[in-house]
Amino acid sequence: ELAFVGFQLTFAVITVALISGAVADRVKFSTWMVFAPIWATLAYFPIAHMVWGGGILGGSGSSISGLLFGSTDGAADVAPIDFAGGTVVHINAGMAGLVLALVVGKRVGFGKVLMRPHNVPLVMIGAGLLWFGWFGFNAGSELAPDETAALVWVNTTVATCAAMLGWLVVEKVRDGKATSVGAASGVVAGLVAITPACGSLSPIGSIILGAVAGGLSALAVGLKYKFGYDDSLDVVGVHLVAGLWGTVGAGLLATETGLFYGGGIQQTVVQVVVALATVVISGVVTLVIALALKATMGWRIDEDVEVSGIDQEEHAESAYEFATRGGRMGGSFAPAPTASAREHEETHDLEGVQR
Repeated sequence: ELAFVGFQLTFAVITVALISGAVADRVKFSTWMVFAPIWATLAYFPIAHMVWGGGILGGSGSSISGLLFGSTDGAADVAPIDFAGGTVVHINAGMAGLVLALVVGKRVGFGKVLMRPHNVPLVMIGAGLLWFGWFGFNAGSELAPDETAALVWVNTTVATCAAMLGWLVVEKVRDGKATSVGAASGVVAGLVAITPACGSLSPIGSIILGAVAGGLSALAVGLKYKFGYDDSLDVVGVHLVAGLWGTVGAGLLATETGLFYGGGIQQTVVQVVVALATVVISGVVTLVIALALKATMGWRIDEDVEVSGIDQEEHAESAYEFATRGGRMGGSFAPAPTASAREHEETHDLEGVQR
């Protein structure tokens, strides 16, 4: 049981971490540290129970699916499909990220200046690490080294490859260029989409699901400019959109109950209902928490700190230190130190002299 607890804990951890990407570069560390455990307690754990613990979004006879299409011996005749967290993790985090982005507001210069990834090689390394680790989430959710785990492994691989290609095709047609960052984003979109469906689809169905996910997410990331919300790392465009498609797509492509395999419309209806219920629950709970923290602690850092660099103000450090021969931070790439950073550095130097 402890091994299962630890495994499930990783899902809770990554779900909260995903949300932070929507509001990166502009929120107080202290407010985030209060938000994270409250949100996990009031949003993640209840939804995880609703879906996987026999709750109203699961497959019990008393669940929504059981009420819609009947039940037998306490189990819904048409149970929702969420093998490894399409609703619990990705729709949940994506909706929370959207709400937070709206409550917190835009970064300084959003929509006026380019805000590109600062290090493309690190983006690619991160995407590779995610892809590798995702096998643990998806195949590991079978909790046994059996044929289903093998199917999940293959489905996760082919869906992700297809999604990467789908994203690159959209980029090439729309922008004239296919990019490395686009490939990495397509990888994540494919991983997200296949997460709920990986145990129920064939490899061919997984390729279709992944290709559509990559194309949809590539189009969806531009919505933040059209509708005016600042989603720093495209949590909404990738996790919410691909999570919704993967959850609904399972109702279309599941080999036993999917609409395209002769299973009727029931599975698709159940998938849509569960996905929308997750959106509503996550959105409402997140909104209440976010507004309460905005009224008490406040979310935003000062504008000058945001421009000069949040890491220096919040943590007295930066990702890259360019030092002169004297050992002091400098060089043309060094950010201008904030008042608190200078005070921290001067105090550190004074302590060194005293010692």
